[in-house]
Amino acid sequence: MRTPQPSTDPRIAVERLDITKPADVEGLAARLPEVSLVVNNAGVLQGGGVFGPLESAELEMRTNYFGTLAMCRAFAPVLAANGGGGLVNLLSILSQLPMPPAASYSASKAAALSMTRSVRAALASQGTLVMAVMPAFVDTDMAKAVPGEKLSPEQVAQTVITAIQEGIEDVYPGPAAQIAANIQRDPRGMERQLAGFALE
Repeated sequence: MRTPQPSTDPRIAVERLDITKPADVEGLAARLPEVSLVVNNAGVLQGGGVFGPLESAELEMRTNYFGTLAMCRAFAPVLAANGGGGLVNLLSILSQLPMPPAASYSASKAAALSMTRSVRAALASQGTLVMAVMPAFVDTDMAKAVPGEKLSPEQVAQTVITAIQEGIEDVYPGPAAQIAANIQRDPRGMERQLAGFALE
């Protein structure tokens, strides 16, 4: 985390990390040679539409795409040295579906999904499970402006754990599975459904 808070759990070691800073990422990978599972969960949602501030889109891309890519690149050799392991990228169903109020966020997650698939292919020979997790909205600070029901972080975490155990590569927690099926069946119809979507 960017502002480390000590943990009362002796099994947890807290490290400072800003994934938009290459030196932070490279330093962390060097300090943790025993890692066998990496979960990339960092992300930002600025809420800028297509015509929102360019700085917001740049921050989302820098964090959601380039930061996640930096983590994948830094930890790939660490995972290889530990028998392959797993690499989990927390993305979003919006990686496959545009939502106008969060257009640049959707674009950054779409880029991260494409990158995750390329990383999966590149690391297949070292036996690394590369997972793309694409939930709908999760009940976190990031999604507080989004109306409607949301998955709990615990639900997403349990889905990820089960998927790791079963070796599933593309994971759609909760209602995201049905949304993904709807996108496959009628992508333009899903786009039209979100045309008037608004953040609160």
